[in-house]
Amino acid sequence: MDGSILFLINILTVGAIYATLCLALNFSAGIDGLWDLGLVSFFGIGAYSYVLITSPEAASHQDYLLGLDLPIWTGILIAGVIAWCLALLVGLPSLRLKREYFLITTLALSEVLRQIYANELWLTNGVAGIYNISPPFRGVFEPATANILVFLLLAVISLLVLFFVRHLTASSFGRSLKALRDNEDLAKTAGINPFSSHMTSYSVAAFFCGICGGFYTWYTTIIVPSMFTPDVTFFVWTALIIGGLGNNFGAYLGGFLFILIQEGLRFLPFSSESATTFTSIRISLIGLILILILRIRPEGLIGERPLKTKSLTN
Repeated sequence: MDGSILFLINILTVGAIYATLCLALNFSAGIDGLWDLGLVSFFGIGAYSYVLITSPEAASHQDYLLGLDLPIWTGILIAGVIAWCLALLVGLPSLRLKREYFLITTLALSEVLRQIYANELWLTNGVAGIYNISPPFRGVFEPATANILVFLLLAVISLLVLFFVRHLTASSFGRSLKALRDNEDLAKTAGINPFSSHMTSYSVAAFFCGICGGFYTWYTTIIVPSMFTPDVTFFVWTALIIGGLGNNFGAYLGGFLFILIQEGLRFLPFSSESATTFTSIRISLIGLILILILRIRPEGLIGERPLKTKSLTN
């Protein structure tokens, strides 16, 4: 199979993961109004949970706590549940804070967890990480075929998440979240409990971020602490803003577009002398593209549609 096609498949695989992350962030931030800078916390805890649960026992040159060698789908489910539990644990105190303090708390959580991954050698093998992670279909099919099947599987899962989040957004619970986002005091008078509603949306988003962490290890086949920096959160936010905050289709589209833009910039023609310089400014170019998109479409490519209400006539 042609190498360029395989490379495109790999890009789309990461795009499916980012699309799912964008859907999770859009549900908590775009629909509920919880502006979270700690999304990578649940992404990372899901990845490490999955690897520790599904990996075989540590070899003599490695050091990590578990290595239960359980089936991959058991690992994915447990990874999501652990991320969900972490969201409940963090949300109990932090969701009572005002918006800016909630932002600081979630950002601090992501850095605390990253330091744990790097320094607790007995738990995660430290900065050396855990490698030789076996993705699905590897060993059964040729590597190229296995990569295609992984992409198709993740694409189907991302579409299922899109369907679920759209259904949840259109439900009475989703409408109550939008009411809290737009006017919390008025929503309270309608009998909506802000804390329980925020907790539910936050934990649901965390669950999907957790399973995405497991999916990401299928692509990387290695896990190290440097994979879970705050950049991941900022990249997902960028993708969501490009697609359209508050719109599930926009969030889904934004995840794919961001990865295509980010990876597509690698193929701009540059001389060998200027390649190093270009690498250092690639993130700046992504920011410039974001500015241009928002200049033309301030609400994102697919903005949130306002609720239609019937006018009363005499």
